[in-house]
Parts: sequence; C-alpha cells; structure tokens
Amino acid sequence: MKILTNILASLFLLAIGVGGLLIFGEKPKVPTKEAETVQAALVETAAVTDWDGPFDVNVDGEAVTYRVVSVGAEVEGRIVRKTQQARGGTYVRQGELLLQIDPQNYRLEVERLEAMLTQTDEELRGIDVELANTESLTALAKEQWQLQKNHLDRMRQLQDRRTANDTEVETAMREELASRNSLQSLNNQQQILRQNQRTKQAGRTLVESQLKRARLDVDRCDIHAPLDGRIVDDVIEEGDHTKFGQVLIRISDGSRMEVKCQLRAEELAWVWQQSVPENDGSDRSVAADGNREEQTAGGTGIGESRDPVNLPSVPCEVAFDFEGVETIWDGYLSRLEGSGIDRETRTFPCRVLVDEPLRTRINDSAGGKAVVTPPALLSGMYVSIRIPVESPLPLLRVPIEAVRPGGQVWLADGDRLLIRQVVPAHVERDFVLLRRDGSGLRSGDRVVVSPLAAVWEGMSVTEADRAAHASAADSSAAVSAAAAASSGSDDSADHSTATSDSAASDSAASDAAESGNAAAGNADETTAVSRPSRNDGTSSGDGP
Repeated sequence: MKILTNILASLFLLAIGVGGLLIFGEKPKVPTKEAETVQAALVETAAVTDWDGPFDVNVDGEAVTYRVVSVGAEVEGRIVRKTQQARGGTYVRQGELLLQIDPQNYRLEVERLEAMLTQTDEELRGIDVELANTESLTALAKEQWQLQKNHLDRMRQLQDRRTANDTEVETAMREELASRNSLQSLNNQQQILRQNQRTKQAGRTLVESQLKRARLDVDRCDIHAPLDGRIVDDVIEEGDHTKFGQVLIRISDGSRMEVKCQLRAEELAWVWQQSVPENDGSDRSVAADGNREEQTAGGTGIGESRDPVNLPSVPCEVAFDFEGVETIWDGYLSRLEGSGIDRETRTFPCRVLVDEPLRTRINDSAGGKAVVTPPALLSGMYVSIRIPVESPLPLLRVPIEAVRPGGQVWLADGDRLLIRQVVPAHVERDFVLLRRDGSGLRSGDRVVVSPLAAVWEGMSVTEADRAAHASAADSSAAVSAAAAASSGSDDSADHSTATSDSAASDSAASDAAESGNAAAGNADETTAVSRPSRNDGTSSGDGP
C-alpha cells in the first residue's frame, strides 16, 4: 500500500509539471523589424594634385666651431706679460699681442752668435791675406825653379862636351831640386789655406743659421693671435714658467662655422639625387646608387676617385628662432661625419658648413617692428636646417589627413570606396607627397579625408558636397511644385491648398535634411551593418 501511494504521488507531480509546461512554456513573441536599407557613408574628400616644385628636407642640428686652434709656447721661459686680450671670452684679431715670455736669455744668445760670426769673418779675411801672400811666393818660387832648371840643362850640355865635371853637374841638380821642393811646399800651403777657407766658410754658415734661430726665438717670446676668433681657454698667468710646447691659449676660429645634423636614409637618398653645379657651370647629377664621377685630387693623378659616399655640396639654409624672429644663414652640405651610420640612432651624421657666420638675414614675422637678433652664428645654437631638393620622379600632393596608418589612402571612386597602398615620399606639416608611379592615384582623384570607424573595399560612400547639393535641389523642387498648385485653384481653395502644400513642402525639406543628417551623424550605425563576405583579400582599416 505504501509503494502504491508513492507511485500515485509521483504521477501526480509529473502531471502537474507537464501541465505547467504546456501552459507557461510557450516562447514569447518578439516583435520583428524589417532590416533597414544600408545607407552610404557620408565622407569629406579632397583632390589629388600634381607637385612640380622643390620641397624642403627639414632636420635639426647644433652649431659648432669650425676649428679651435691651440696656441703653445715655442720657447721656454717665464711669462713676463699677459695682455687683456688674452683673457677668456675676448674676441681678438690676427696679429694682436697676447703674451710675452722673458727674452733676455735669447737676446744674449743672439749677441754671442753675432760675435762668433764677426770672429769667423775676421778669420776668413786672414786666410784671404795668407792666400794672397802664398800666391806671390809661389810665383817667385816658380821663377827660381825655372832658372835652376835652365842652369842644370846647361851643365849637362857642358858635361857632354867634357868641359864640366860631375861635381858641378850634381851641384846644379841639387839646386834645381831644392827650388822645385820650395815651389811644391808653397803649392801645398796654398791648398791648405783654401781648405781652411772652406771650413771657416762652413762654420760661418752654421753660425748664421744659429743666429737666425736665436733671433727667431727672440721673436717667439712675443705670442700673437694666429687668427681672428674668440679665446675659449687661457691656462696660464703672468709670472708662470712655461715649457716648450705647452698649450697657453685656445682660440675658436670665427671666420666659419659648422652645423652637426643627422640625416635619415630617405633624406640622404633625396640629397644624393640632387644636381650640383661644377666649376665650369655644368650640372653633375649624383645618383643614389653611390656611383660617382672620377675626379683628380689637386689636379694630379689619373684614375683617383672621389669619396664614394661623400655628399654633394647642396646649398641649404640654417635658421635660428630667437624671440619669435627667425634668423637665417646660408650654408651647404660639406661632408659625412664619422665612419658610417650612427649605431644608436641609425642615421647618417653630416656637417653643414657656413662660410659667412656674420652675414644674416631675417624672416620678419613681427610685422616690421624692431626686433633683436643674434649678430652671428654662435657655437651651441640649436638650429633648423632646410635642404631644398628637386625630385627626379613625378609626385602627387594629398592632404596629410588622407594618409592612414599603414600607408593606406581611401579613394572615392564615384559612390564606392577603394583602398590604395602608397609609400610617402615626403611628409610636411599639412600635406604628404606621394610617388605617382605605383600609387594607383592620378591628378584629379578624390581621396577621403574624414574619419570612418571601419572601411572595406567597395563600400558605399557619398561625398559631403554632393549630398548638400542633392538636398538643396530636392527642397527647391518641392517649393516650386507647391507654388504651381497654389496658382491653379480658387481663393478659398487657394488658402487651404497653399496651407497644405506649404506643409508638404516643409515636410519634404525636413525629410531631406533629416536624411542628410542621418547619413552624416550615423556613420557608425551604417558601417555596423553586416557586410557581405569578400574573397578579394582586401583588409579593412580603421580611421585615424
């Protein structure tokens, strides 16, 4: 009985559950709404134009001194005078006296060498006198020898005739030999005197060179500025003792200045493609592949090639902004610095040379008001460098808003949007230059400059200018129709009809305006509609 009761209770509960499911288990009806028609996205566009002129490659740099000359002591001694021009920061002219070393010892050396030179001259004059005397004695000895020789010849003739004995002949021979010996001695003495004369002459030349050196040392006691410039370091004071070769003063050359800058690879490529006028007036094109025309260094040597990675001397402007006024200097690219690419920045270090740092011009942005500008290009200035370049390739100009991340440009082709992949050739503040070849663009094309939440190839778009013109045309047509209907009815009907037509006209204009506002303001809703699947491989991109 208990088991039967449990079974009946279970069946009862099951029946209640099935009944509740049948009553309350129906799926509620959800109101459906027909899918709205996908509206075209309203976009703003701009025209693509050709770019034929030059453009500026802008880089930043720092002005540095062209050279710093170290003035050292060429003689040893004590500093007895230091002028005011030798103080640090003073601008000096070439030839101005800076320091003076005690010259007393060097003047005494000059006097000693002058005395030695006088002594040598007197000795040379003494040798000249001895030579003259010896030459006179040599002439007499030669006559004496000639007489003895003739006497010997006569004695031999007499001996042959048996009128002179052998003793007399031998006596004549001894006298002839003695006179010949005397002549030879005088000749030898004369040669010795000439050799002494040459030795003294060489000694005199040595003394003369020593005297020149001593006089030069006296002059070197006065240290003058070797060039025009500013003293950047003075390391010695009056009373100090200096040694030979010790650096006393450092002078910064103010006649020229350089600017250190860094060029990226694409910027350097533009520079290498420029044409630079040669000395003969012709243009030389420097190709980006590194090929260079051969030139001779200093006019000598055939086949000597220039530096294969050097820069052409492209003129440029160096600008410094001071209190809102831009001061400009003319310069040109001088050379690459270092041995290659900078390892940290991966850029090419370059130098810009300014030949006339005192010659400036002003880009007047103060409206003709009195301004203060730096009188010269100074070391340490952070400047901007503008390098004008001419592109050998055709370029197109588009607004900077038209270039999307990843190098994409959205082309408005009628009522369709096309995605083009481009490579920017140069970027300015408000526009971008593109290479025409390979960009898929041409002059006159319209590119999208307004942002879109999402895009895909072939999506429907409407240009803002066209939508505005269409709305205005619809409103004008509605007003014209209402006016025509009002003129064809009676007075009472005219009033009611005019009222009705006016309301209809206002309603039509309001509908057109609302349609335009909906297209412009609900781009997200438009682009959020499901897109058909695409197999063209074109990826959608986000707006900036």
